[in-house]
Amino acid sequence: MDNQEQQKEEKKISKHEFYFETPLYEVIEVSKLEGDLFKDDVDAYNSFSGFDTTYEIYGSHIGYHDNDYKGFYTVTLTCKRKGEDKLRFFVFKNNEIVMKLGQFPSLADIQFAEIGKKYDQFLSEQELKDFKKAIDLAAHGYGAGSFVYLRRIFENLINRAFKTNKSTLNVSEEDFRKKWMVDKVELLKDYLPSQLLEMKNVYKVLSKGVHELSEQECLKYFPALKLSIDLILEQKIEMEAKQKRDEEVKRQLEEINKEIK
Repeated sequence: MDNQEQQKEEKKISKHEFYFETPLYEVIEVSKLEGDLFKDDVDAYNSFSGFDTTYEIYGSHIGYHDNDYKGFYTVTLTCKRKGEDKLRFFVFKNNEIVMKLGQFPSLADIQFAEIGKKYDQFLSEQELKDFKKAIDLAAHGYGAGSFVYLRRIFENLINRAFKTNKSTLNVSEEDFRKKWMVDKVELLKDYLPSQLLEMKNVYKVLSKGVHELSEQECLKYFPALKLSIDLILEQKIEMEAKQKRDEEVKRQLEEINKEIK
């Protein structure tokens, strides 16, 4: 497989991406879809009941007897663990393009619930509000505005790492503030998730989105950038959980040694 074919393969959009990450009215080429959107299953978070689940997908064409609605579909995602929990979508699809025209609950509401579950013990109240604001703005077509809040979360991760470890760094707060973001990341590389180090260009893209990119370009890139922030946060949470486990094991071993003596 050559590079062009590989890139084309990587751009396939999954059912999860379409129903749980793609904003309304975003035009997607049918050739970029991964399988049939209107049948089979999709794994996702149940925002009604608060658990991970598998949804059964059922799509129904509403234009069989009315040419005015040719290409329009209703789609229902039914939770297999709790059948009364259903997500509903209104979708347009022809041989070339597909787009979501409506959904209930809203994309923002679905993602708000999942963010609360994942990060309420890790992010501050303001950081959670910023993350939700980014999602809400993207869901309503404000791409550049959504980037402002994603960028703020990235900045907070860097600043938190500096404050936590500044006693071991030979840099004043004033000097740290003056540094470019790439230099801040380099300074803190021993204290940051490897995922963040690999994705340090995320900040550059977010800043360019705020100042230079069009709304449509920002909306196009939003899902990937949000996922990047998700991955960084998830790894940070795993690092902190491991640190707590290590400290607990160390404490227990010290107690055992005392008892043995």
